[in-house]
Amino acid sequence: MDKFKQIFSGLTIAYGQYQPGDRGENGTKQKGKAFIVRKTVTDELWTNHLEGKGAALGIIPITENNDCRWGCIDIDEYDLDHLSLIKSIRDLKLPVIVCRSKSGGAHVFLFTKENIPASLMQSKLKQMSIILGYEGSEIFPKQTEILVERGDTGNFLNLPYHNQMKGLRYAINDTGSGCTLEEFYQLYDVYSRTKEEVEEIKIEKEKIEEAFTGGPPCLNKLASIGFGEGSRNNALFNIAVYYKQSNPDTWEDEIVKANMEYMEPPLSNNEVQQLIKSVNRKGYDKYRCKDAPINSVCQSGLCRTKRFGVGFGEEEMPVLGSLTKYTSTPPQWFLDVDKKRIELKSEQLYNPGMFALACLDQANKIVPVPKPKDWKQHFLKPMMVELQEVEPLESLDPINELTGLLQDWTTNRQSARTLDDIFNKLPFTEEGFTYFRMEDFYSFLKKNNWDMDKIKTGNLIKRLEDIFVEEIRMTIKKQTPRLIKINTMKKVEPSTSKEPYHQEHF
Repeated sequence: MDKFKQIFSGLTIAYGQYQPGDRGENGTKQKGKAFIVRKTVTDELWTNHLEGKGAALGIIPITENNDCRWGCIDIDEYDLDHLSLIKSIRDLKLPVIVCRSKSGGAHVFLFTKENIPASLMQSKLKQMSIILGYEGSEIFPKQTEILVERGDTGNFLNLPYHNQMKGLRYAINDTGSGCTLEEFYQLYDVYSRTKEEVEEIKIEKEKIEEAFTGGPPCLNKLASIGFGEGSRNNALFNIAVYYKQSNPDTWEDEIVKANMEYMEPPLSNNEVQQLIKSVNRKGYDKYRCKDAPINSVCQSGLCRTKRFGVGFGEEEMPVLGSLTKYTSTPPQWFLDVDKKRIELKSEQLYNPGMFALACLDQANKIVPVPKPKDWKQHFLKPMMVELQEVEPLESLDPINELTGLLQDWTTNRQSARTLDDIFNKLPFTEEGFTYFRMEDFYSFLKKNNWDMDKIKTGNLIKRLEDIFVEEIRMTIKKQTPRLIKINTMKKVEPSTSKEPYHQEHF
């Protein structure tokens, strides 16, 4: 366990788990839920993982210091030819280890003998993914920095060797055979590298000209390996959508050429003309990503960054990473925009215009603003599929923060001596209840960097159990102001250490 723990060390204040989905009425398995547990990663968790007790352990590779000792290329391709992948890796002299993923794909690990910057790890793995032909695959660590002070944790990866060799995640050697845990340790000793050695890894490959410049990666991938006879019509339909966007004046001619060049055998002239009519219909010129052969080589994340990919526009969208939701009230959202981690409110995530402003404010990124429909369909929905949820830090939960500020305002500051003094912007306490005007308390909140609007703040006050009583009108000096009535909160006296002070000499 100690060796395994050392190899896969990462963030220590939280870990990940995956809850499998239930089976639906038709017997199909529903997608599960990934979530992060905000607790210390204990030795018991490491031991239970190797012994197969409970769920597999998910470790977040990036630490509080924004460095890491391992990273991974997640190749999510079913029935992957692992031996062929390993041969390519060894031919290129890349110091990585291939593990089978649970889905039958591959987790390609780069291990280091010391902590290195997460940015360096991510950069090298991205270069490797391109040279191996898997550009757009998920890279761990997904972040080059995490906002720990805001409760951020980053994203986790389920580790191999859950229940050791009895599980579905294990290393594969150069002959294509699965490795025992001890054999995996031997591979680690051979391929793990120092920071200096990682920096010296040379990854060079001639740039391959794209068949469909700025287009979906799936089309360029299929152009190199072949489109397949059984799905030529759908393949050509997607090519037609690409040309209609990239070459609007000549796209019909381009699709005729593409049919002769890429389809084997080519579709008949009548089929091509029917296809052109279909693409010309308003609202039908959209990529069919879920149909063969596109679905087998889809790289949706990378596609959304291409000028003529899904959700295309005048400008390319930056790479949007994995979305993390912190289940506070209201929720917090964290997202990677290229290599910058930003924090979002729900309305900023939902509205593409507000999202663009958040990117400008926090990441110094000018991003295009897609139509709301395109934003939801091509960006927001795919991000929600891989959503990870995290319980928030209690100190950062708005309800807890609001409770503390309310206690401070009503007990530690000047109070009204009579009900009339409420007009002096003071809270009034009598017979176990405290009364105040919402606008006065809200002014206090704004002075303490509270960023929630007044209406949402008022609704949040009503949710304070055992504190909020009612909202009432009372006659004061011939006026009837609307007042918040709460149960009087106890004053918290500051505590001081009883230890005598000892002056230190240096």
